[in-house]
Amino acid sequence: MKAYAYPTGEPLNEYGLLELNEISLSADSKTVRAVAIFLMAAADEMDRKGENYGHLHMQDESDAWKEEWPDIVVCNPNE
Repeated sequence: MKAYAYPTGEPLNEYGLLELNEISLSADSKTVRAVAIFLMAAADEMDRKGENYGHLHMQDESDAWKEEWPDIVVCNPNE
């Protein structure tokens, strides 16, 4: 899987974090399903933890994740 994006504006912090207006994933159907499973699990964890939810990394949570993939992080929208 490869990920591509178009930024919106300037970096948000000293690490270069960017807000994006489009994300493109170049991946096969098996990989897209692995991403979908991770996103659903992250949503379930958000519901379970409520305000105590912080963030989850796909590289830490998914057995399907591969070293050459970019990490996907699902964050609490209030952080």
